[in-house]
Amino acid sequence: MAAKRSATTTTLAAGEGASALAVEVPADVTAEVLSDTSVRVSWSSGQDPLAFVVAWSAADSGSWPETSVAGSARSLVVAGLRPGTQYAFRVQAESEWSTEAAAETTGSALEAPTLAVTGILDRNATVNVLLPALAGQARVVEAQVKDTRTDSPWYSISDVPWNLSAVGPYDGSFGLKGLSTGATFAVRARVSVGEVTSGWSAETRFTTTGTKGAKPSVSVVADSATYSSVKLAWGTSVKAMVRIYRWTRSTSPGSPFLSQQVAYSTDLSGTFEDTGLSSGTDYWYTVEWVRDSRTISVSNPAAVRTRG
Repeated sequence: MAAKRSATTTTLAAGEGASALAVEVPADVTAEVLSDTSVRVSWSSGQDPLAFVVAWSAADSGSWPETSVAGSARSLVVAGLRPGTQYAFRVQAESEWSTEAAAETTGSALEAPTLAVTGILDRNATVNVLLPALAGQARVVEAQVKDTRTDSPWYSISDVPWNLSAVGPYDGSFGLKGLSTGATFAVRARVSVGEVTSGWSAETRFTTTGTKGAKPSVSVVADSATYSSVKLAWGTSVKAMVRIYRWTRSTSPGSPFLSQQVAYSTDLSGTFEDTGLSSGTDYWYTVEWVRDSRTISVSNPAAVRTRG
């Protein structure tokens, strides 16, 4: 009687299993998908041969890689498979193959696109997309962007012009507009061919130029306080094409600062006068830097007491 083989997995050359293994026809062959690239093949047998041979084949490949396991085994995890691909599996004990079991790995067999961001300005950027090599096939690309400063959702970009022929290193590009200055964004894309859609590309992050959160300053003009008014001065070192300053007032540093005035200015500094105040009263003021109706930055409070 031949010596029993080791239980370690061994790769057999084509045809070797037929002469080396005991006669046995495995039954009840099943295939269970474990991940994008792995499947567990299971079978039953009334005997323990010297070994089983498990073989698999991708659809239309015409080849059957195989490996052997100990005769006491009743399953094998086949790894290193291609995502999104239909496979057939069979199990042999000596010369008889079992019936085939089918499984399709999860994921997509379509490669995700590659992204690069160029032309980054304070409010705009250009996203370039390199698509997988699919000559002669119609391709549709979906792109999304999100602001990384908050836990915001991904927003789809609706004006992406696709189904493009390759031009230069990239298949095409599109512009992102209306971005916040000095903020970090993430962009991703995926491609579809017919009913097959790739996974999302890796996130590509970029930061717009300009200064984010630079504070304006506010101060009380010396000897300007009267019984019912006060004059304040504001300034900033931020150079932006559009500056809108909103100054606010409160009667307590712990109370809400209520908006008093919104003004557009192209100057780096200016003054404003608050009137109609109560005499002998403490007031606190701030100046806000506003872009696109959003407060970008707020000055430290400045305190003043009216006469009386």
